[in-house]
Amino acid sequence: MFASDPASFEVLSKFIEKASSLDTPEKTSKEAAWKSIEAKISESPKAKVISINRTYWLTGVAASFILIVSAFFLFDGAFEGKVNVSTNLAEVQTIYLPDSSIVHLNAETIVSYSKKGWETDRVLMLSGEAFFEVRSGSNFTVNTANGKVEVLGTSFNVRSRAQDFEVSCKTGKVRVSEFVSQTKQVLTPGLKTKIKSGVLIEPLETNVANVDLWRSGEYFLESTSIKEGFEELERIFNINIVQELSSAELDRAGTWDFDKNNLSESIQSITQTMGFSFEIAGDSIFIKQR
Repeated sequence: MFASDPASFEVLSKFIEKASSLDTPEKTSKEAAWKSIEAKISESPKAKVISINRTYWLTGVAASFILIVSAFFLFDGAFEGKVNVSTNLAEVQTIYLPDSSIVHLNAETIVSYSKKGWETDRVLMLSGEAFFEVRSGSNFTVNTANGKVEVLGTSFNVRSRAQDFEVSCKTGKVRVSEFVSQTKQVLTPGLKTKIKSGVLIEPLETNVANVDLWRSGEYFLESTSIKEGFEELERIFNINIVQELSSAELDRAGTWDFDKNNLSESIQSITQTMGFSFEIAGDSIFIKQR
């Protein structure tokens, strides 16, 4: 059902985006519900202005996820054995797949797979970030909106958020594919690759110890934009970052160290380096130019 065809992932992505705007009466037929979903998916996309404040967005994602799960139960014949697992802001979770492979989910992450036929077709879909410990067996595939990762038995980290896509190998060997350019790279322990300008770059060396550092509450973001750094802080601490920096400023890159147990020091990792000041007020952080 969720073969490695990226089109399947695109359909689900559209479903997630549109589901939050659906009205779901208490009693509805399968035919009526399906027509409603098709109508929403076919709507022309509208221009959006995206704020770095994620509270409203998170509410929409939570509502969407509830609707998606409800739809899967409604169409139980078409989605038999479907499993969906998601994490909220400031939440990490560990799950076990049917073959005892382990997936560690970072905050604000969704994983979907089918238990039916899993032993011969180990395919799952990922939106967010997760670290995988894969048992030997049949081919194991991770599909994302940006690219695909294929392994036989290994441990690796996948990060796929918006246009950000990065894969790091800790043990074994993985093959990474980018859908548009059809480029592929093979990673061995201590190597990582990412997508830049729509192309999967040549593997780069990385510290194996940092591949899944986030699992222990420490985060090491290398060559990462200020915007992405702010977004990661919001995920880790479930806070809102309020700022009026220019796009050029937000695109500046650096290397950030975050500690899940120390909000102030984590924010300073960016502000001290880039010359910003900050103020903490409740669950909001106000960032200003000095």
